[in-house]
Amino acid sequence: MQYDNFDCEVADGCATVRLIGPGTPDLGALCDEFIDLMLRLQEDRAARVILITDGDHAFDLQRDLEGLAGCRGQGGSHGGGFELLAAGDEIARKIVTLTSECPKPVVTATRGEIRNLGMGLFLAADIRVASESATFTAPDMSSGLVAGWGLNLILPRLLGPGRALEFLWSCRTVTAPEALRMGLVDRLLPDDQWEQELFELTRRLSQIPQPAVHLTKLAVQQASVLDLTSMLALEWESQQQCWDSDETSEGLRAWREGRVPSLEAATGRDENDD
Repeated sequence: MQYDNFDCEVADGCATVRLIGPGTPDLGALCDEFIDLMLRLQEDRAARVILITDGDHAFDLQRDLEGLAGCRGQGGSHGGGFELLAAGDEIARKIVTLTSECPKPVVTATRGEIRNLGMGLFLAADIRVASESATFTAPDMSSGLVAGWGLNLILPRLLGPGRALEFLWSCRTVTAPEALRMGLVDRLLPDDQWEQELFELTRRLSQIPQPAVHLTKLAVQQASVLDLTSMLALEWESQQQCWDSDETSEGLRAWREGRVPSLEAATGRDENDD
């Protein structure tokens, strides 16, 4: 898989996707590549976990404010040029939705700077990891546009309403330790142990049977809108689906035998095989 904005390597059950390329990427091109890459990885049985991390490019995606300002100023029409803004919002919808609905665990990890719309991509993942030297800056709203990228939903859930508004309106930069305390980051890794700790995390995720991973992700995503009775019913239905899967059978055998489950063999077997 060759892309201009991403480099991808699949090893040890993990697909490591690195952001590459000089300068600020074109959002349209990045979106097309991201969709193609994610759909490929969803079908790749060797990729049990998807890790999106900064390579030689930071999580720094930006709107074309110059183009938007030019469109908005033409002819004095309040609605003029909105199609350019709408196209950008459609890109955000596709990327965030695809990440959220991916049946496999998606982890974002940064050792650099999270800026502008890159905040939306980083926070769209299931688990967010940062090194001690990382920094986080909310999108600048001084242009008069809302942040978008689902941030108006996810930030209140992570930070609470007041902190979400303060973070968005102030456009201030927070350090990784503060981001951890706020809830922007789920785990902080030491810089000198970055590779090893990240490998241990993705390896652990790759060793969980996929049906349990996917169904747990769906349940957690619905936790804020379900009552206890509904969640218990959902868990029961999920257990039935897990029980019927080859991966759960292998996971239980491995637990009984005191070994790591061989899930590649479980997923590689055709469901119709005897």
